[in-house]
Amino acid sequence: MEQISLSIEELIYSFYSEGFFEQGNALKQVYFGDLDDEKMDLLLQISCRSLLAKNLLDYKNHKFTLTDNLAKIIAILNYSEQSIKLSRHSAEQSEETYSFHFGEGRIIKHTLHFDEQVHMFTTVTSEEVSCMISDFYRIGKGEEADNTTISITQEEFEELLSALNDNKKQFDLRLLSEEKKRFYQILKETDGFLNTLLLLEFTDTKEPLAKNVWMFTNRLENNWMVEKQGENFIIKPCDEMTIKSLLEKDVFLNKEKEMTNYGSHY
Repeated sequence: MEQISLSIEELIYSFYSEGFFEQGNALKQVYFGDLDDEKMDLLLQISCRSLLAKNLLDYKNHKFTLTDNLAKIIAILNYSEQSIKLSRHSAEQSEETYSFHFGEGRIIKHTLHFDEQVHMFTTVTSEEVSCMISDFYRIGKGEEADNTTISITQEEFEELLSALNDNKKQFDLRLLSEEKKRFYQILKETDGFLNTLLLLEFTDTKEPLAKNVWMFTNRLENNWMVEKQGENFIIKPCDEMTIKSLLEKDVFLNKEKEMTNYGSHY
């Protein structure tokens, strides 16, 4: 897997270099809002030199330009056909996140490090995306999953969650089937924490639209998936094939040829 690591300053420089001033200005405002123009210009000059040292800039005709590979990554960050954002609760009760961006005939995994000061970009395949998502949400292997499927209303779902820390509400719970009891015990075991997988698509004006969201329980292994379908929540144990099928249906549809061709270009 090919990786590129950029500091936040280098990332801002890269957006400016490609003419994506809106993205660059947004990052500048967040991380260097109090910095005057003269100091920011100096920071960008330093970033230019550091990108040169990493062989991520070309110098031709007295002009610095991003290498083709980095330029394509920046283009995907500026506008991707689809993005997936992964988020889960860690053992320290903090949030762990990363994302995948789809475009330019490739898939980019985007992770943040050191309080978002360093951004890591890794080119991955669709098969690797499926495996990484399964690992992130601690999905069971095929032989460990079963065919249990539960359908509950939003009201029932809210009742289960609200009863977790309220003894009176636990006694008031409606009679649960064995499958629902299993799911409720998982919620109790994990304090009701649910992790999310968000699929985003973008309009021509780069506005994000949430196409779908899936939730996962927060155990250390063999987690269940929760999906809103119509007025009900569909809850079931899942395995690696569940994730693969989900991605093929909602993410990789009509993109298989595009992603397959990536390997022949680089």
